[in-house]
Amino acid sequence: MRAARGRPRIFAGLLAAVAALAVGAGPGALAAPAAQPPGWHLVRILRHCGNDSLQTVTATGRRDAWAVGQPPWSVACGADVEHWDGSTWRRVPVPRGLQVSDSSAVAASSAADAWIFPQHSGFDGSSYYSYDSALHWDGRAWRASRFARKILVFSAAAFGPADAWAFGAYDRRGALVPYAARYDGRAWRHVTPPVAAEALSAASRTDMWLVGPTVATAGRGVRRQRFLAARWTGRSWQTLRLPRLQMPGTGQVYLETALAMTAGSDDLWWSYYLDGGSRNARQHLLHWHGGRWQAIQMPAGVSPDAITQDGNGGIWVTTGISPEHFYHYHSGRWTRYPVPSPRGYGNVVLGLAWIPGTRSQWGVGEADANTGTHTIATIARYQP
Repeated sequence: MRAARGRPRIFAGLLAAVAALAVGAGPGALAAPAAQPPGWHLVRILRHCGNDSLQTVTATGRRDAWAVGQPPWSVACGADVEHWDGSTWRRVPVPRGLQVSDSSAVAASSAADAWIFPQHSGFDGSSYYSYDSALHWDGRAWRASRFARKILVFSAAAFGPADAWAFGAYDRRGALVPYAARYDGRAWRHVTPPVAAEALSAASRTDMWLVGPTVATAGRGVRRQRFLAARWTGRSWQTLRLPRLQMPGTGQVYLETALAMTAGSDDLWWSYYLDGGSRNARQHLLHWHGGRWQAIQMPAGVSPDAITQDGNGGIWVTTGISPEHFYHYHSGRWTRYPVPSPRGYGNVVLGLAWIPGTRSQWGVGEADANTGTHTIATIARYQP
């Protein structure tokens, strides 16, 4: 995640799937030594319905994180929602038969304020997955809250029980049209940000960034789209021009993009990957700081799926081309870390998230034993 299966192309591009995890004791937890060395460590293995995959996650602090996924190719199993309370990962029961897609978002502000976005229908060649309601966890139970129309939700943010955002699109005769909604404590209401969000990074209710094409150009091919960064200040939207995208080759181009803040609104990282065919694929990483954009050279063959800050002025990156590694950038230097795997399995990371107030990260994904469709979900943590 991005590295997600079956994700629809949105606005002539692909939306990055960002995820972050948490660790804990209990069934599926791995015994850890008293003092672990710095690095990534596998802390949880999950087998929901005997099969599992975690695809997206968010963390609000040391004692609260949410991860969401679903066993692949297993509709009967339903969604797997996991919550970290600071000591243990526990499965949070969801309505029977509830499904989520590979690109389904999760948002939370606390252990008693979390949102997930169920899947209600599939792509049949003419229509896409759609959601007619969101599910809100209030600390005791899930409560449904309907959108004004059926939409796909690709990213979301929550800042309290009366302030949540959902960004995505709706299906109009087989084409995706940008759509955004905001929850005010009573209902979801349609809102119109300056851009069709293809990437989101939110630090607080007064500091949230989106990147994407303008609403007016979102329905065009990538070559004809105009991209902006838009910041929500709590009262209004402010826009920031992005460098011109360097288009590869000729013909149709697909875009993947990700966004992260490291030190507030004046420290923004944006990655984008333009795929114009096997010989015309280019990845870019830009850093906005001190009022200007700086291009950062990336390791060969790395195309970021997700970016998070590291809590110390640098960033962590996951990549769909090399999902078995994490990449860390700090002070002009890249370092590669292997994704920890259970014995006998090949593990990939699908989601990544910074744990606020720390220099630690959660990483979630799935491990494959190369035996048919059997996978298990994994949770790893970076300890500095």
